[in-house]
Amino acid sequence: MRPQQRDLAELLRDAEKRGFTRNFAIEDDELCCSATGERYRREQAKVVSTQAVDMGTDPGDDATLYLIETDSGAKGYLILSDAFHADPRKAAFVRSLARQDGADA
Repeated sequence: MRPQQRDLAELLRDAEKRGFTRNFAIEDDELCCSATGERYRREQAKVVSTQAVDMGTDPGDDATLYLIETDSGAKGYLILSDAFHADPRKAAFVRSLARQDGADA
């Protein structure tokens, strides 16, 4: 029997308990936090962990949660859809962050 998949809400609660509280987005080839106005270039951040969410029903619901830490110590998360219509520039940006620290993204 396959272990039960955790949903995105559970993963976010766990991430926030670990201090990953900023909700990051990718805008203009930078990592941004709208709540604080902070912006980071790709060399200023790294992916420290990834977790895929596959609820097994609709492929459009699949996503990956990336836990990210910046060189200033800011910790947050980024959620990207795994659907075929995901923005390839955002996916490439996240892959470059993961490669900086050898994380598997």
